[in-house]
Amino acid sequence: MSEETNTPPDGLTIGSELDRQALLTDVDEGVTVLHIEDDDDFADLVSVFLEREREFFEVRTETTPSDGVELAREGDVDCVVCDYDMPAMDGLDVLEAIREDAPDLPFILFTGKGSEEIASEAISAGVTEYLQKEGGTEQYEVLANRIEQAVSRRRAERQVACGFRAIETAHDGISLLDTDGEFVYVNEAYADIVGYERTELLGRHWDILYAEDETARVAEEMLPQARDGEWVGETDYRHKNGETVTVDHRLIYTDEDTLVCTVSETDDAEAVRDELSLKERAMDETPIGITITDAAQPDNPIVYANDGFVETTGYSQSDVLGRNCRFLQGERTRDEPVAELAAAIDAGEAVSVELRNYRRDGELFWNRVTVIPLTDADGDAEHFVGFQEDVTARRELLEEFGSLAGVLSHDMQNPLQTIRGRLELAVETGDVEHVEEALPSLDRMSQLIDDVADALESGTIVGEHQKIDVRELVEGIWDSLDQHGDTGSLEVDGTPTVHGNPEAVRRMFDNLLGNSIEHGEPPVDVRVGSFEDGIYLEDNGPGIPEKNRERVFEQGFSTKEYNGGTGMGMASVRQIVLAHDWRIEIGDSESSDGVRFEIQTR
Repeated sequence: MSEETNTPPDGLTIGSELDRQALLTDVDEGVTVLHIEDDDDFADLVSVFLEREREFFEVRTETTPSDGVELAREGDVDCVVCDYDMPAMDGLDVLEAIREDAPDLPFILFTGKGSEEIASEAISAGVTEYLQKEGGTEQYEVLANRIEQAVSRRRAERQVACGFRAIETAHDGISLLDTDGEFVYVNEAYADIVGYERTELLGRHWDILYAEDETARVAEEMLPQARDGEWVGETDYRHKNGETVTVDHRLIYTDEDTLVCTVSETDDAEAVRDELSLKERAMDETPIGITITDAAQPDNPIVYANDGFVETTGYSQSDVLGRNCRFLQGERTRDEPVAELAAAIDAGEAVSVELRNYRRDGELFWNRVTVIPLTDADGDAEHFVGFQEDVTARRELLEEFGSLAGVLSHDMQNPLQTIRGRLELAVETGDVEHVEEALPSLDRMSQLIDDVADALESGTIVGEHQKIDVRELVEGIWDSLDQHGDTGSLEVDGTPTVHGNPEAVRRMFDNLLGNSIEHGEPPVDVRVGSFEDGIYLEDNGPGIPEKNRERVFEQGFSTKEYNGGTGMGMASVRQIVLAHDWRIEIGDSESSDGVRFEIQTR
């Protein structure tokens, strides 16, 4: 969560692998899907295919958006699938209306009207998934998978929240202690048994609860046995008022070296402890990050973080306990979702947002954060449970195909302008040689059109890979760009090669060489070669200031305001690099004041 929230302590464990699988696959008990679609025929088709893909799906169709909203609000729906372009209310209007009463209900925008703008708006609005309608029947299998995954995640989150609520309201006292023997979590029952406020125990050593002659027994008998498996017996606590409280007591260490302590003054303590152990394991084994924060403490600090949170963020439990979750935020975390999250927490309400967060090693990732308040008898939030899911892969896929059309459109401009210019010259001069000169550009346009079709069919903007002679490739591109022979010079060091898609790599170098020519003053000198991890291109131009090097690959960023730069060229380069699973870095030219692009291909 990007706002610091209360989380249970380090090392709380729950459930076996079978428990986890049961948690994730209980969707086959029945899933009710609400499909909001104004086209009757298409709505019927979707219902048929979805129920055929998953026999446990029940699809309800509403052709009027407002009726669909009312049905969703009734609560008997597991997932909403909604069209975008509809009369009276579009898909995002429907989402906003449903989210007022059901902030965590999975919502999939399934639309035939796709664009980067709609995709971006949908993600910002908090859709669970964004899926564009295709022509084939394979899309229904994809849609069924997305529905099943979304419902499974929601049910897992709810079960974990119920599990922690059970721990909070258990009659048995429950506490967790770190490797230093200090309390990192206590439930209300535990605090009541020993007579302290919970905040008085957190951060204190366990010896606060024992008489001096009892501490040796704890250190020499109870804790060593707990490390060997578990310790069960009776102990005498020292109540805050000085009285002695005898309790049934159980100690066990988790794999993460957290000490779990349960105490009871009732006869059914063993059954309660077994139930706690199962719920603890389930929370720690669930495949998403879970945190619990304590709303009663200043700045709503984390009091628990499960293994999923550790795996996602790279921080250990000891790194995060006692801190607000905003430490995950950074320079590129947008203010809007942070404000939405903070407002919901201040109001004690549930909320779900997606925002950029940073792992411990500084890596940026997209975090889908759902926060659910746990309230007392008066309805006031005592704790917040936060569910955190790394959705970076989904966001990058949406971004890749949401900019796909613009990038390829940009790459088509050069051959299109060449064709137009040659044909105009042919009309003016009557010289058919100009028509012949246009033919290679026509071939290139044809290949780009094929690339678009391949990308939509295969799910990637690069096709089949093969060994590419970089020298031959870039020399051909340079000749086409340097039409008058006075642009400058191209030098290729050695015989560099890469393994990739030839047409995509051609577009990449077309943009890189074009960038050098457009930004440099003649004569422009460009050098291409290889280094240990890949290939490079450097020029003698004005270079790129460090402040712009991270932004230069962003779609729409351009320094060419005076001549209408689109900012698409470098965006195209980045998409091609990422699609090959390569990396690109910008530095200073080694031989001049220009720029050096290093493309790490291995």
